Amino acid sequence: MEGERGCFKSVRALPQYRLEVEMTAGSRVELNFSSRLGTVRFGALRDGGVFASAATDGDSILFMKDGVVKVRISAPEFADLILVNRTLPGADEI
Repeated sequence: MEGERGCFKSVRALPQYRLEVEMTAGSRVELNFSSRLGTVRFGALRDGGVFASAATDGDSILFMKDGVVKVRISAPEFADLILVNRTLPGADEI
């Protein structure tokens, strides 16, 4: 889905819980969520329908079910997901 403003231009759910994100600055990032599906924060994404609903409003990445946002990822949170894999032992100590 296309965003109108903010830093996210488009978001596309890919097979095996991967997400392709195009930034308004022109860069493209592919992020694998499979290691995060067991967390409280991203557990709702185990539902393939929720994950496939990936969209953006430009400011956040949204995952929805029945018209209700189940997971919202802001730009700063997305940057953190890219830079730090918090599923690794000791990652929160960084």
